Amino acid sequence: MSHPAGEEHVLVPLKEVDVMKIVEMFRGDPDSVHRAMPWLSRNEPIGPQIASFIVDVSSGPNASNYHHWLIRENVGGEYLGIIGFDVVRFRTPEQQRTRRGIHWNLGYWIAPEERGHGLATMSINAMISVARQCEVDVVELMADPRNEGGVRTILSAVERHDGFPSEVERWITSDDGNDVLYVSYWISTGGIR
Repeated sequence: MSHPAGEEHVLVPLKEVDVMKIVEMFRGDPDSVHRAMPWLSRNEPIGPQIASFIVDVSSGPNASNYHHWLIRENVGGEYLGIIGFDVVRFRTPEQQRTRRGIHWNLGYWIAPEERGHGLATMSINAMISVARQCEVDVVELMADPRNEGGVRTILSAVERHDGFPSEVERWITSDDGNDVLYVSYWISTGGIR
């Protein structure tokens, strides 16, 4: 299902036929792609990795746990970014105090020439609305602390949607093998706090 992101953009479901468009889009800033998707290997061609990712999230055995969209212009149809949810199941009793014990982790990547124009903000707002409609308890937003723009975007979303710091430290192993403590916030979409 597609979702509007402001008046000029739309979020369209990610499909296998989009691999080459995504790879082309990612060539503009491979370092930020690896920060947004730290599981991608710099030692392997990105095309097959993206193709495998799309198959996993759209038709793999756990496809119901992933929801991803391409950010596209309404006029012209140019792809400008990607945004998506991964379903995360809470592990501790404290985390399970939410109604169903699940939350969605929201990640995104915006093409370099489109950054700073509010595209991430509009897309995040659209996804928060989707999470509310789906009765998800919590949306988690995370960023590599070295990604100053990403951190600012998350803090802005947290302010707009009355978010709060995550109760769980999120350590991510980067492609260079180092563990990085990501900035992590929760936005309550199901009435918990």
